[in-house]
Amino acid sequence: MKTYYYPENLRASVKLWFWNVRDFIIICAGIVLSVIVLVNLWNILPLAWTGSFAFLTIRTDDMAIIDYLINAFRFFVLADQRFECRAKGE
Repeated sequence: MKTYYYPENLRASVKLWFWNVRDFIIICAGIVLSVIVLVNLWNILPLAWTGSFAFLTIRTDDMAIIDYLINAFRFFVLADQRFECRAKGE
């Protein structure tokens, strides 16, 4: 009799190390193109863009770093904050 092992969440997206597979393919293609541009034109900007994309798309607990940054921006900049000052006796 064969034993089959299934992951706990069958609807979870496929991850490869810290990235989704789609992001990982984009990062690999970006690295290849960035190295070609670096060798031919001595331009490091595409490599920096690829590195920052790789950093921003790192996923932990099904949220990427860019999601944390967007939520923090919405909370601190766009959301209404209400502050109340009260005396100790009230």
